[in-house]
Amino acid sequence: MRSAPEAIAGETVLVTGATSGIGLETARALAKKGATVVVGARDARRGQAVVDELSSAGGRAELLEIDMASFESIRKAADRFSTQHSSLDVLVNNAGTAVRGRRLSPDGHELTWATNFLGPFLLTRRLLPLLKKARRPRVVNVGSEGHRAGRLDWENLELERGYKIFPAYANSKLALTLFTRELARREPDIAAAVVHPGAIATHIWRAAPKAVDWILQLLLPSAARGAKPVVRLACAPDLQKVSGRYFDRFREAVPAAAARNDADAARLWDLAERQTA
Repeated sequence: MRSAPEAIAGETVLVTGATSGIGLETARALAKKGATVVVGARDARRGQAVVDELSSAGGRAELLEIDMASFESIRKAADRFSTQHSSLDVLVNNAGTAVRGRRLSPDGHELTWATNFLGPFLLTRRLLPLLKKARRPRVVNVGSEGHRAGRLDWENLELERGYKIFPAYANSKLALTLFTRELARREPDIAAAVVHPGAIATHIWRAAPKAVDWILQLLLPSAARGAKPVVRLACAPDLQKVSGRYFDRFREAVPAAAARNDADAARLWDLAERQTA
């Protein structure tokens, strides 16, 4: 399974949402490159199936049961990881969702906001001590060009009023992009990047009308293609030079103006700290 040694060989990588779509293909690619892949999975059975697949192909893989919508699950998973590993080289925050009707997480937050932003925020912060022990620590957040449609209404962040599926998703990806920017500012020794993998055939839009989901699955590129820019950033030895940046697939790009607002980034960080405390 392993190809020629690369910078990622021998390193430990945690990939959330690694049982399907881009997360699964990212786990496969990084295991092939010689990394120890920790498979972050909400469903332990499906996660173990991925671990078994990677191991049978000659890779090194472990299971970490984690629900990115649940603060309790994230805290427990981070604690388990910390007892089993002395450092973490790469964290790939990939897990995401989009839901048609407004639903709440176990902690009372809008589910898309909790899964796509608050969950990655909490997990990253809990694992910061282990990231800081790595030789060249990296955080790769899987974002979206959809962030350009996001709007942070500080009085209605979680869309208690006027909920719609795409604005909720866009807002969560805008928040994730701002988080990446602020993480790079606060933790200069940790390289952070957010990447739009392209419009890819995954099941994140399964909550959309069935006809729309079917058309997207038929016409869009595969998840394996979408994983390639994520894998590149996980492996890139020069990522430290561009920390806090946004990538549109393989190229660095300028994100929306709202994603470059440093005051909003700092305010959002403080808010997320309170929400996940």
